[in-house]
Amino acid sequence: MGRERTSGRHAHRTRHAVKKRPQRHVRRGPFAKVLRQPSFLLPSAVPAFLVAVALTATATSSTIGTASTPADLVISQVYGGGGEPGSIWTNDYVELINRGDEPVDLAGWSVQFAPPRNRSWAVTALSGRIPAGGRYLVAEAGGRNGTTRLPPADVKGSIDLGSTSGKVALVKNTAPLHCVASCTTVEGVRDFVGYGNAEDAEGRPAPSLSSTTAAIRRDIKVSSGRGTSSIEDDPGGPAGVENDQNPQNGIGGLSSAGGIDTNDNSADFVAATPSPPGGQGDTAGRTARIADIQGRSHMSPLAGRLVTSVPGVVTAIGRTGFWMQDPEPDDDPSTSDGLFVFTGTAPRIQSGDTVQVAGTVTEYRPGGSAGSDNLTTTELIRPTVSVLSNAARRPVPVLIGPGGRTPPSAIRTDAPGDVEGNRLFAPSLNALDFYESLEGMLVRITDPVVLGPTSLNGQLPVLPGGAGSPRTKRGGLRYTPTDPNTERVLLDDLLTPLPVANVGDRLPGPVEGVLDYGGGDFRLHVLTTPGSRSAKLRPETAPVPKPGELTVAGINVGSVNLTGEPEPVRQLATTVVKSLRAPDVLAVEEMPDDDGRTYTDQVSAVRGWTALVNAIRSAGGPSYAYRQIDPVAGRDGSGAENRRVGFLYNPARVAFVDRGTPDSTTATEAQLIDGEPGLTLSPGRIATASPAFNDARKSLAGEFRFRGRTVFVLADHFVTTNGDDPLFGRVQPPHSPSLQQRGSQAAVIRGFVDSLLRLDPDAAVAVVGGISDAENSATLGLLTGGGVLSDPAARLDPADRYSTLVEGNAMLLDHVLVSKSLSASRVDVVHAQSEFAARWTDHDPIVGYLVVPAASRPPGPEPDATPEIDVEPTPEESVSPPEPQK
Repeated sequence: MGRERTSGRHAHRTRHAVKKRPQRHVRRGPFAKVLRQPSFLLPSAVPAFLVAVALTATATSSTIGTASTPADLVISQVYGGGGEPGSIWTNDYVELINRGDEPVDLAGWSVQFAPPRNRSWAVTALSGRIPAGGRYLVAEAGGRNGTTRLPPADVKGSIDLGSTSGKVALVKNTAPLHCVASCTTVEGVRDFVGYGNAEDAEGRPAPSLSSTTAAIRRDIKVSSGRGTSSIEDDPGGPAGVENDQNPQNGIGGLSSAGGIDTNDNSADFVAATPSPPGGQGDTAGRTARIADIQGRSHMSPLAGRLVTSVPGVVTAIGRTGFWMQDPEPDDDPSTSDGLFVFTGTAPRIQSGDTVQVAGTVTEYRPGGSAGSDNLTTTELIRPTVSVLSNAARRPVPVLIGPGGRTPPSAIRTDAPGDVEGNRLFAPSLNALDFYESLEGMLVRITDPVVLGPTSLNGQLPVLPGGAGSPRTKRGGLRYTPTDPNTERVLLDDLLTPLPVANVGDRLPGPVEGVLDYGGGDFRLHVLTTPGSRSAKLRPETAPVPKPGELTVAGINVGSVNLTGEPEPVRQLATTVVKSLRAPDVLAVEEMPDDDGRTYTDQVSAVRGWTALVNAIRSAGGPSYAYRQIDPVAGRDGSGAENRRVGFLYNPARVAFVDRGTPDSTTATEAQLIDGEPGLTLSPGRIATASPAFNDARKSLAGEFRFRGRTVFVLADHFVTTNGDDPLFGRVQPPHSPSLQQRGSQAAVIRGFVDSLLRLDPDAAVAVVGGISDAENSATLGLLTGGGVLSDPAARLDPADRYSTLVEGNAMLLDHVLVSKSLSASRVDVVHAQSEFAARWTDHDPIVGYLVVPAASRPPGPEPDATPEIDVEPTPEESVSPPEPQK
């Protein structure tokens, strides 16, 4: 079943009105033929009329040439991404078109394929005839992915076409070619397409392709709608045709002619959304209602079929299509009565129009190749629309929440695995099925309470009627492993702007929209901007530390451009000074290098560290010093940005012990130094060669002196859940590949802590930063097992145990863990960022108040405090490394 597109994970889509958020991939496509006047045909004649118009778009084209010579038969489309992750179509295909004015007998012809730099050609023999101006579909190999079968093909082969690069030849014999290059000159080759990095082509190769793009010959009229719909996954439309000024003609650069052939593949082809023709199969179509199309499942039982005379009332209009709903629903709560119709450009219809639509049913998967874990939405593509009347009464929205339908508390309780391949569909038991049964329909919620701030993506998670639990002390909704909060609804600004709101704010009255899916979650595209009533939430301030407490905190600067955005840097510094009360030690996560996203061997972050230090001083804070180690370029899981963890510390309160000559590849170890545990390198990276930290930020250990006692602080930023299946994804329960790596990282850090405690069971150790796993998780269990480390956050009120909000789910992902000698320590999560739309990070800092026992023997001399970093000097002058201690 399906509804509209949204982005996606995390991706959202852009089907509608102009948005203020950054443009997502907006699929542009041919404009669907819309008849504004009411149909003058009798009702019994409407289906035939619609079919005739639809077939005009798929079975004919203008003719070029005067005779049926071999040159008139050309390759018009090549698609090699069928069945791959992110694809819509289950099979590869090649399309031919007859540009002549006489039919061509294809007996003895073949389509052949070879990968780049390969002389071994696979052959599919052709048969039958292709009429003048007609098209011919050659279906090839399929894969395990994809959601929609190809239309019935004229011939079926088994060639696995290259998804990005390759060579396709149309040959007037069936003998395999043996050429590597200059194949266009081989006798019998009538047309040739090289694409991607193919070494042979007519002229230069056509563009590289993907699971969501095909090579389509310019100046042919593709099927109206361009095959697969959607938006956010195409970066602006086909290459070279984005600025077409006549969208009503279809894809810009693609007309109703039979296709240009200049003998230069780069000039003759564009990379566009696949649009396979109907072949000689399902041309008559079948009449259907929306409930028939949606079916009682996640996948339409009519996917790939032409349907006609589908009635509906237009409920919402986007930039590339419209939603409609059956005015006479089937009263089956398991089948949706709403549907998205993809037109490719803004449709010339109005909300409230009564329409009949003919088109091809398809399943669209948001996110393209990166969204293979998303559910699909059902829609009609290549539509023909007849407007029967105007200003019809809009269908009554389905009420979700108090007084209406309520989703089950479990996302999926039965039949684990891919829900799209499972016939079990139980909206009364599974929240995933519940929302699927409403996809594309008008939905209403009343008096919702905001669970997370309005995001830069234009989304706002809310709780209908404010009814749900467990709540946070500030109005949010806590996530637990047994309660994923399926009652949440994610509002989206696809069709209209949303108010800027913070946690606890209320949107009084009804909020209505059409329910869609994208980015791993269902979302409600609001029709009218709702009002908001502020809860007057204020940022928290950390408690004042007690005498003798060492304060440590973790902050994540990953969303701040420290060298190019003064205002966020100022906000960050103010948070450190005012909200956190300038902790003695800060574990800083995700500090990027100074050239940002530029791929170079430059990994220094001197300017970023200096900017942060100076901003904190300007905000009234102390003169922090910092310690860090540059990573190996491109090896720490953040690409060109080379992010790393490091320390800021206040030399007036705590001293840093510099030891050895640290570098990016040498791991620090625990050893006895002058009879006390110490680090061979300080600062030092932990287990740099461990597979647990492959393509990930390396943890950093630092040795500090406070009140005559050594304190070891381990700064961490474990791998995040990026790449894991979404909560509301197609695989249930969701797969979490990152969990295994976080577990490995936790085991390494636990082993390092154990090595320190073996030298001194009373060693003071604090593990600080983003563990990226919630309380009671296996990752936390590996760190705290046996009581070696304890989690002071476990003593907080459960309603206060959260540091970030993930689409309205409040969870604690940031931690301060301490060894037994620090067991009297406490922590406070300072809710100053995650709940507010105006923020510099989506993580609330967590502050640890470490009760460090006095030294058991008269301490030796404290290490010299590092000189303050001057505000004025150049970055290079301000960060000269200290002399290491022996």
